[in-house]
Amino acid sequence: MLDLRELKTFRTVATEKSFTRAASLLHYAQSSVTAQIHSLEEELAVPLFDRMGRRVELTLAGRQLLTYADKLLDMADEAKRAVQNDGQPAGTLTVGAPETLLAYRMPELLKRFQAQYPAIHLSLTASESCEIGPGGTIIAPNVDIAFTLDVPLRSTHLKIECLRPEPIVLAVSPQHPLAGKKKVKAEAIAQQQVLLTDRACSYRALFERTLIGEGAPLGASLEFLSVEAIKQCALATMGIAVLPEVVIANELKRGTLVPVDWPRKPLLVFTQMFRHQDKWMSPVMCAFWNLTSSLLQGEPGKKS
Repeated sequence: MLDLRELKTFRTVATEKSFTRAASLLHYAQSSVTAQIHSLEEELAVPLFDRMGRRVELTLAGRQLLTYADKLLDMADEAKRAVQNDGQPAGTLTVGAPETLLAYRMPELLKRFQAQYPAIHLSLTASESCEIGPGGTIIAPNVDIAFTLDVPLRSTHLKIECLRPEPIVLAVSPQHPLAGKKKVKAEAIAQQQVLLTDRACSYRALFERTLIGEGAPLGASLEFLSVEAIKQCALATMGIAVLPEVVIANELKRGTLVPVDWPRKPLLVFTQMFRHQDKWMSPVMCAFWNLTSSLLQGEPGKKS
């Protein structure tokens, strides 16, 4: 039987890549850490670390064990919390999402979740972009469940739920030259200053592809990290804001911003929730995933 104490020590050494630092963090003598690792290696009959001076690296067997050690230790923690909280989900859940969703889609969800599961501590991480790279969507190691605004994602290593469409709107102040004009052409957009998110943003990329597809490369632009800053600059008649409709819904309703009649085919991205396929779905994660699915699901909803 694998010893949970030894697995915790193993995981700490693997994370710190040092027996000395692991001993300090765990408040053990270094000899105790060494003995626990040797005991684990003897039980499994394989070396778990390559020793390279003061630094250690996981062997192939060590990397394989680390995946299971994470699951076993997480399950042990969940079991302990469940017993201590009368079977109710308890613990910490780390959620990563873009600023747009945290500010405009998730407040009611987070309020409901905290009311329904008071023993779960929520830790929220705001991402500046959707973090899409050549290798697929990236989830930071400490994030349990992540969200993105993007075209529908496909991945072999992620569990993805496509929750709702998010129209991308071009909007301007009523005093802007394009306000109220019908059937605006791409050339007219390119001649105005455009207010955009950073280049890693999926809906900015969608906007630029559409503009270029109509033969009008982007001209003058201002780049922001904050969607709120983009909105305020559009209100100040500084240019054309390219934003999800949910961000400017109140301004469009009040008429302080007006939509630009372009393009003919709506620009669409989707609110999507995802996690690692092989990550253990703890009761805490299940509670959040299920509540999110029921509250944020919109038409057309897709699952993969």
